[in-house]
Parts: sequence; structure tokens; C-alpha cells
Amino acid sequence: MQTDQDPLQNDRLTASLIGGALFILPGLLILIVTFSTKLGQFNPFLMLFLFLCGGVIALIGLIVYLIADKGLKRKIATVFAGFTFYILLLPIIWGVNGVRERIYLSTHKEDLEAVANDLLTNKISIEEANEILKSKNSILKVMCVPKENKHVLFLLDGLIDNCTGFSYSLTDNEPSENCCGDLIYWKKIRRKWYKWGTT
Repeated sequence: MQTDQDPLQNDRLTASLIGGALFILPGLLILIVTFSTKLGQFNPFLMLFLFLCGGVIALIGLIVYLIADKGLKRKIATVFAGFTFYILLLPIIWGVNGVRERIYLSTHKEDLEAVANDLLTNKISIEEANEILKSKNSILKVMCVPKENKHVLFLLDGLIDNCTGFSYSLTDNEPSENCCGDLIYWKKIRRKWYKWGTT
């Protein structure tokens, strides 16, 4: 009798391990892609694809795990841990990107401020500023200088009307324009520097 049950138990154990791995694997893959993507090269379509396909794979893995594993307490603990991981996934991604953005800004602050000050004093044009940034291999480019001449909006990433970037600003007030949709956030990240985004 013992020998008849052992193969079945081994099969259930294998199935539950595979199911558990499939449940967690998409989230780990999303984190790996996030960590390996360079700042300013975020691909929203790739992430959407990973979230959609990953969601299907994670659901299949969860179903396989719940069917294969017979331990109720273990099921509850595993499902709770898995859902907690997925709930924390977006804050982790945002946190990682926020840290990387601050590091980039801190590292390139002098060059960016020199370009911004030259723009605000009309010493150079936006085209010349972007040539300077390109020559320094900057991932940023100047999006626009609003008419009040108190801000320089640097583009980090974006599509036609969905942009994000940094702004060098001489005032705490939001700019009157941004050249890329409606401003949805304007957040101070250090003295004279703001993070902005549009939709």
C-alpha cells in the first residue's frame, strides 16, 4: 500500500512545486526586466505584455498549485505570500525607478543646470541645448521652456501626450505649459528640481 501511494504523493509534490513556481515566476521576471532596463528606456508595451501574459501564467500556476497541494495551512500561507508579493510589486518598481532617477539627477546635476541656466538667459536655443546634452550622452532632452522663462522641462520618457521628466525651476509654481498633454503631477525632488508627468 505504501508503494502505491508514494508515486502519487511524488506527483502531487512535483505538480505543487511547478504550480507555485509558475505563480511567482511572472512577478520575478517583471522585477528582473525593471532592474535591467536603463533609465529612460522603459518600454510600456513590453511591461503591459509581461503583466497580461504573466497574469495568465500566474493564474494557471495558482490553480495547479491549489489542486495539487493538499495541505490547507500551506495553501493559505503560500497564497497569502504570493498575493502580498504581487500587491507590493508596483510600489517596488516605482521605488526602484525613483531611486535610479535621483541618482541620475544627482550625478548629472551640474551639466543639466548649466544647460538650463544658459537656456533661461537666452544664451543658447533648445536645439543647441539638445546638441550639448547629446554630446554628453545624456538620456534627457529639453522638452520646452515655458513662456514665463522660469522652468526648463527635460524629457525623460514619453509618447505623444504621455510624458515624464525633470524640470529645473526657479519657482515652486507649476509651469504654464509643458508641450506634452495635461500636467498630472509636479513633485519637488530636490532644490530647484521637480519631477513632472502628463497624460
